[in-house]
Amino acid sequence: MFEIYFRPRALNALRKIKRDDQLRINSALDNLKLGKFNLLDLDKIEGTQRGYRFRVGRWRILFILFSAEKRIEIVDIFLKKGREDYRKRIK
Repeated sequence: MFEIYFRPRALNALRKIKRDDQLRINSALDNLKLGKFNLLDLDKIEGTQRGYRFRVGRWRILFILFSAEKRIEIVDIFLKKGREDYRKRIK
């Protein structure tokens, strides 16, 4: 089981999302917390060592996986517009 931490940007984004989308995102985050990566549409972000993203409908969740520490840091939650979105936001 992983511990999940949110950066302020991700928390603010989650608060602004409609309630039904929040529930779907929280359900996906529960799977992430339990390490059920195969249930998620998960991709590694090119140009990063530990950066990943997964999709929940139209929403994208960026996170950094610290597997040795069993920790996941949620970096951002957003609607995807272009391929460059991932590298700009993961930093």
